[in-house]
Amino acid sequence: MRLPSRKDSGGEPSVATHNGAAVLLTIFSAALNSAGGILVRSMDAASEWQIVFWRAFALAVAISGIVWFEHRTALAQAMRRIGPWSLLGGMFYGVTLIGYVLALTNTTVANADFTMSAIPIFTALFAWLVLGERVRMRTGLAIAAAVAGIGLMLGDGIAAGTLFGNAMALLASVSFACFVIVLRKGQAIDMLPTAVVGAAFATLVAAFMAEGDIKVSTEDLALCLLWGGVISCVAHFLIVTASRNLSGAELTLLLLVEFILGPVWVWLLIDETPSDLTLAGGAIVLAAVAGHALMSMRAQTNT
Repeated sequence: MRLPSRKDSGGEPSVATHNGAAVLLTIFSAALNSAGGILVRSMDAASEWQIVFWRAFALAVAISGIVWFEHRTALAQAMRRIGPWSLLGGMFYGVTLIGYVLALTNTTVANADFTMSAIPIFTALFAWLVLGERVRMRTGLAIAAAVAGIGLMLGDGIAAGTLFGNAMALLASVSFACFVIVLRKGQAIDMLPTAVVGAAFATLVAAFMAEGDIKVSTEDLALCLLWGGVISCVAHFLIVTASRNLSGAELTLLLLVEFILGPVWVWLLIDETPSDLTLAGGAIVLAAVAGHALMSMRAQTNT
């Protein structure tokens, strides 16, 4: 899939057009992903591990279809190119898929989404620890603020008896940050086959944890397949496509739409109201991530 473009006066594709299309794709993908919380809250009786299983299974099948479409006769070669870095990245991605569902089923959507919004901050921290990238002052301040905000939400989880769910959200955000670092370390890794590995890993873990009991109602199955096979798959593909024409800071800022809209949907549709501590902590994390992204974009334009 290519981003649409038009020719400028010199006959070359307009950079502004590429960026504009990428922005729209990213916002749309983030809005799609924000439906996760309301889909989980709409489940009838499926257990957390059954949700993980069917969502991950559907995602693995759907992304495999995209990989086949892209490579056709070279599909076998593309899958054989999956090496140690892809397997490691897939493991981290699989843990992310598991952790996020466990977070949504054991704490509020706001707690889960606000914690997940700190992914860029964790990524910057791990890039310093693993890749040796220099931590600028703005990044250090953003990390400190995000940790403080997450600390408030964890404290709220202790008080509300949802500490496990909050911890799973933290695990999911840390795991996804590790996934990003592995992709950057491996450099030539194709994200789509790696995502298939991660979804397959989550499927196997969920089947084991559910002790083979994966039978759910038709309604719950439809919601899981919609979430994994359509929403998550399409959003993942759009983000991969848009990332070719956006800086990391721009992508980070636009993806915050997902973590802002997620709590809004459950508040409007099922009246799930986050606590004051969750709102305070979430506001700190969102402000830290958004502020860091804006300062990074400003620094890029000045160089």
